[in-house]
Amino acid sequence: MDTHAGSMPRHRAAPRAYWPCALVALLWLPPPPALACGSLPADAQRRLVAGDLQRQQALAATLATRADAIVIADVVAVAPDDARVHVRQWIKGAGDAALQVAPANRLDAIGCLPSAEFGNVALRPGEHYLLYLAGGSVLRAGNLRRGPRELTLGQELARVRGSMVAPATTEAR
Repeated sequence: MDTHAGSMPRHRAAPRAYWPCALVALLWLPPPPALACGSLPADAQRRLVAGDLQRQQALAATLATRADAIVIADVVAVAPDDARVHVRQWIKGAGDAALQVAPANRLDAIGCLPSAEFGNVALRPGEHYLLYLAGGSVLRAGNLRRGPRELTLGQELARVRGSMVAPATTEAR
């Protein structure tokens, strides 16, 4: 160790052999949680869920006006670029019982509240969905199995039916 007259000893940096060990040690640490949805006091949570239900109703009304067809359907088969569905009920529009549909987008959102995932379009074979369609593309795939923080199927259908504009009538002369 070098010492200069009246000065503190000089410290050397860690040898290069320690850096790979430190890197390996850091890589072994568990990753941080992927989702950071916090918990809230009960009253705040109820207000948050109530606000999100209103957001879901607004999204349903908006998508209902954009969609040219809304159906309740069972997914028969899924391919990378499309899916075959069997329509059980036409809510808006009309057509065949067998449809070939494609996702309108390729990304599904993940969020702490159901409204964040409202526009998701991922389909699974054997599942039952409320599908909003525009030109054969799926704008929303709402699974019929719903959680307690989501609009019920009845609530969503009421919002959809309420947002559908009745066709204008003209008088015959």
